[in-house]
Formats: sequence, structure tokens, C-alpha cells
Amino acid sequence: MTNNKSNLQDYISKRIRLLRLERGYTQEQLEEMADLGTNYIYKLENLSTNLKIQTLEKVMEALKVDLDTFFDIQLKEEDSKISLLVDELKTLPTDQRSRVLDALILILKEIR
Repeated sequence: MTNNKSNLQDYISKRIRLLRLERGYTQEQLEEMADLGTNYIYKLENLSTNLKIQTLEKVMEALKVDLDTFFDIQLKEEDSKISLLVDELKTLPTDQRSRVLDALILILKEIR
């Protein structure tokens, strides 16, 4: 269980850093915008502190991102045929999957 926690903390710290840099904010600017103490973002990004949900919400609000964006969630396609295709592709070995995807891309380009 500790490993999962570490993985989640690592993911969150990397997302905060990535989103902060994409928006051109310094750690200090983000701390100010999220009403956090000095060096708090540094500690978050370097896994030196545990993050409370309320603090994550403040950071997300300061970064102007919603849950889907922060956690990079993509909703599953409603079309069952597309879902079936994706599921089938996932079962293929990597090299075979790559060839099938290349072929599908060529077909799609041809019919446009």
C-alpha cells in the first residue's frame, strides 16, 4: 500500500510541476495564488511533504484546472464499436498493435 501512496504522491507532484511550468508560474507565484506558505510548492514537487485534499484543491484552482485535466482523465468513448476496437488492440503484442494502428491510420487518411 505504501508503494501506491508513493506512486500517487509522485504523480501529483509531477503534475503540479508540469502544469505550473506550462502556465509559466514560478513556485513562489503559485504559492501566492494558492495562498500557501513559503517553499510549500517546492516541498510538494520534491515529495518533502504530504498533501491534503484541501491544499490540492487550492493548487488546482490557482492553476485553473479541473479534476479531469489534473489527473489527465479521458472519458471512455460511448460508441461500443470503438470501445471494442480499443479493447482488442490492447490485447495485441506491442509490435503487432503498432502495425495495426499504422494500417488503420492509412485507411482513415484514404477515406477522407
